[in-house]
Order: sequence, then structure tokens, then C-alpha cells
Amino acid sequence: MRYLVTGSSGFIGAPLVEALLEQPRAEVHEWDRDTGDLKLADQAFPEVDVVIHLAAYNSTKDFYNKAFDVILDNSLSTLNLLKHYRLSQNPPLFVYAGTPECATGAVEDFGYAIPTDEDVPHVVSDPKNLRWSYAGSKALGELAVIASGLPWIIFRPNNIFGPRQKNHFVPEFVERALKGDYTLFGWENTRSWLYIEDCVEAIVNLIHCKEAVGEIVNIGSNDELTVLELAKIIMQELGVDAEPFRKPAPEGSANRRMPDITKLQELTGWEPTTTLEQGLKYTVAHHVEEYESSVAEALVERAEEEVEDPLAPAQHVIE
Repeated sequence: MRYLVTGSSGFIGAPLVEALLEQPRAEVHEWDRDTGDLKLADQAFPEVDVVIHLAAYNSTKDFYNKAFDVILDNSLSTLNLLKHYRLSQNPPLFVYAGTPECATGAVEDFGYAIPTDEDVPHVVSDPKNLRWSYAGSKALGELAVIASGLPWIIFRPNNIFGPRQKNHFVPEFVERALKGDYTLFGWENTRSWLYIEDCVEAIVNLIHCKEAVGEIVNIGSNDELTVLELAKIIMQELGVDAEPFRKPAPEGSANRRMPDITKLQELTGWEPTTTLEQGLKYTVAHHVEEYESSVAEALVERAEEEVEDPLAPAQHVIE
């Protein structure tokens, strides 16, 4: 089986590539920003059996600060891939990473059910809120994939966490806590968390499930708890005995999110195997190691900068 994985060195992409390479006769083509800019047309994409499009501008801070770049990056990359492969003599299966952010408006404004299934309509609650730059561009991507004429699977990963993650709640809170800052945004909000290895297993299962073709499928867990509860587990792992400083969530953030994962379970028989506590233990340990390594490197660099030139004392004027 020949695969193209975009975003192949990313948080989900890297372990997914590893998992695919463990399969017999797997040929995996990796694509990242260093390979080529997906926003540019006429890229030399390889002939493959499956395209797994993960590459996206996905950092919550950037939804607000770099909204236009988020829209360009997410929309053009998807459209360029689809334009190329829909003209292929042997059209591949196109597997697209959507987002549960698309469901926020329907749940918050119209009371759509939680756990939330895949039929939830896309609702933009506030077109002037730049947070919707991500959900809006991903919603366009989903529609483009469905309209492309290619065989497709869309999966929506819900609050995945684990080692190597950047620019999301768990790694950001761990880093702040290590610096003695226990600020917690959106502490009353609830989320359902899933460890990265379970997410990757679910994606691989879907790729090899013929019944999943033409389906939108949630990937996540029903292990729901408040952001405050999650933060306290993290602080316990860090050995910190303190009370988080509670602040409101950014405007547009979902108050509650939990996916209905019935379809995934019925299609593939998948079940998560890593408990929240186990996953956080692995994740916190990884980020602590990364943080301590970066601090040590910074101290070495500072010490090297402070070393005086051995010739300097000879140039001093002694009064």
C-alpha cells in the first residue's frame, strides 16, 4: 500500500507514519513544509493509494492572531491536493482531518446534543470572531473533499494529547506550571481527552475499513472532565501543591465538547486503551524532560557568552 501523509512530522503525523511503516509492504511518502508549500499549485505529488491530509495551521493563538494565514494555509493546501488527485488515472482514497470546532456553534447556540454525532451542522456563531478562521477553513475542506469525486473518509479528532504536542492546552499549561505560573483559562469548560496512540490506532483502523469510505467519523473519548480537573491532575504529576489562577476562556471557545464515538466503534471495533491518567503521566514526563533540557541549553549558552576573552586582562588599564 502506498501512502502520502501531509504534516508528516507533526504531532499526529509522525506517530501515524511510524504506525503505517509497521505494516507489510507499506510505502510512505512524507510531506511537510520542507518538502514543498502545499499552498502552491502544480506540486509534484506522488502516485499513491491513500492520501492522508493532516497538514494544517492548527494553533489556537494563531486562530486569532494570524487568521488570514490560517484560512489560506488550510484552504489552499486541501484544494490543491484535491485538484491534483481527482484527475489521477487511479484516484486514491482521500483521508481528511476535519475538526470538532465545526460543531461548536450548533451545540452552543442551538442546543445540539452532547455527545455530539457526525451529523451536526456547521454553524458559525460570530463571523466577526477570528477564532472561526480555523473551523471555517476546515469546514470548507470537508465540503471540498465530499464534492471532489474521490473516495473519501473524514475524521474529526477531539482533544488529542500526548508527547511532542505544541501550542495546545496540555503542553502550554505544563510549561507555565514549571515556571510557577498556574493561570488557567476557561477553567469551567469541559473536554473529553484522548491519548495520541489511541488516536493513531483509530485512524489506521478507518483507513482499512471499506465501510468507512464516504463517512465522517469522530475520534475521541467520553472521558469528560473540566479543564480545572485536568489541570489539577497535571499539577499532581508535577508535584505542585497550589491552586490554579482561574481566568475566563477566550471568546468563542466551546463551553463543553464531547463526541459521540458510536460510529467509530461500530465500524472498526476500536476502543481506547490508554487511561487519561496514564496518558497524562507519559505526556507530563516528556514535557518536563524537554523543558529541563531547554533550560540546561540556555544556561550553557549564557555561560559561554559570559566567558571573557583570555586576552582581555592585558588590555585593562590599571590605575
